[in-house]
Amino acid sequence: MEGRNRSGATCWETPVTHTTDVLIVGAGPVGLSAAAELRRHGAGCRLVERLPARLPYARAVGIQPRTIELWDRMGLARTVVEQAVPLRGQLNYVDGEETARVELTLPPEVPYGFAALPQYEVERIIEEYLNGLGTAVERGTELLSFAQDADGVTVRLRSAAGAEEDVRVRYLVGCDGAHSTVRKGLGLDFPGGAFTEEYMLGDVVADWDLPAGYAVRSEHRGADGATDDLLVCIPLPGPGRYRMSMRVPPELSELPGLSADDTDGADAVAHGPLSGRRLPELPDLQEVVDRLAPRPATLSQLRWSSVFRISHRIVDRYGEGRVFVAGDAAHIHPPIGAQGMNTGIQDACNLAWKLALVLRGEAGPALLASYDAERRPVGEEVVGRTVRRTVHGTAADPDDPRTVLLREAQLLVGYRGGPLATAPYGPADVPQPGDRAPDCAGLTTPVAAYPLRLLDILRDRPDHVVLLYAADPTDVIKAVLAPGWDVLAIRAEDGTHVPLVPEYRDTAGEFARLYRPDGPTGFVVRPDGHLGARFPLADTETALADYREALG
Repeated sequence: MEGRNRSGATCWETPVTHTTDVLIVGAGPVGLSAAAELRRHGAGCRLVERLPARLPYARAVGIQPRTIELWDRMGLARTVVEQAVPLRGQLNYVDGEETARVELTLPPEVPYGFAALPQYEVERIIEEYLNGLGTAVERGTELLSFAQDADGVTVRLRSAAGAEEDVRVRYLVGCDGAHSTVRKGLGLDFPGGAFTEEYMLGDVVADWDLPAGYAVRSEHRGADGATDDLLVCIPLPGPGRYRMSMRVPPELSELPGLSADDTDGADAVAHGPLSGRRLPELPDLQEVVDRLAPRPATLSQLRWSSVFRISHRIVDRYGEGRVFVAGDAAHIHPPIGAQGMNTGIQDACNLAWKLALVLRGEAGPALLASYDAERRPVGEEVVGRTVRRTVHGTAADPDDPRTVLLREAQLLVGYRGGPLATAPYGPADVPQPGDRAPDCAGLTTPVAAYPLRLLDILRDRPDHVVLLYAADPTDVIKAVLAPGWDVLAIRAEDGTHVPLVPEYRDTAGEFARLYRPDGPTGFVVRPDGHLGARFPLADTETALADYREALG
């Protein structure tokens, strides 16, 4: 028999045996990342996608340094950096005159810079990685409805052939975009608004002589000083290739308005490409370039184009019970600063390792509440910041340029004071629980003839890692081997003892400089590369017990 649960989703009275641990809906970068992380942690999952194939559009293109760090943990960073193009900076023009040149130069200890890679290439790389783990995307498969109870979620799917299937899973994750079926079925509020302007995108080649690797922002200002015309160009892989965005001309803007696909119940979610519109053609784009480009340029080789609008919304909560949302299903906002896809990927990684621990019985279900507690404030900050910058420009961000750059790189995302952050140890300006675990170089061993980075050591270790910094941590190591996490020792000097666990020497002193240990100090690095704990080695057993208690 069939009924309705309190969120309005269909419910079945007869439970079905669990067919997999997690069902993920949506195979964009966020859904693929969630599936890859779950499989890397040994959890079972299915990944379904309504569309029959990847879309060949460079919608999201900016890759933040923090995202590449997460991919490094998965072993994907080399593939990404080989395919991407570097983003070296941005050239800013007002009324044809260069007003500023922003250089995207990060501190030397940050292992990766800013990059650009089309979304379809990001999806291809992660999908191939996922295939290697034995999981394939089930394309042409649509989520129709779902219902959850205390033991799992019952889901109704429809295949590309039209056959309907009822499946039983332990958890459901909606990565199905701004018009998310999972979000609607869960009954989450999605408050916000939309900008009135419409834009057009085009993937083209420009033959100008501007320096490679630089984004271009060129605007015209009216008599009142407000921007009334805009051209933004982001480099893409390939000689002279850019994704260009600009305001829609009247002849395209006056075509029919929102279609049924652009609405979300009673509230319009006009975000992303709009249907029912004539697509911009090369002359449409060329006209804007002729008017605004800082150098004469002829456009060619148009791959695709679209008309789109921008909304700003965020859900009231990132999940309920056994059902969660991530990425655009949870938050949408202006594309300024390339924050959306990267924020969604980090949502996925944050949720996946927690689901894996709960599924393995190494943490209680209460751990999953930390997903909303940690990630929703990040989403709120990103939505608020991108809206302010869209409305007011760079004047909306009063911070110093270094802080602005680190925030854009998403290297300042942290969870201090969150439910998993144990008590701080040491000064407030050193890496504390909840902060990103900094990378560092110059770690050596007696065997390797070359120095390693911390990311090299953490790569392919999906679980927690305990780092013990001491001259001779042997006694402490004996005390912490029991938890079952990877334990590594980092020494300030060479040792003569036989190590109980892998040991690395801080030859360059960079670990000490960046982590600033107060004598013998321990650190717990979470699977998502944030610190879970920082503690004096004398308190190792208590500190690890406290962190495990936080995990539930």
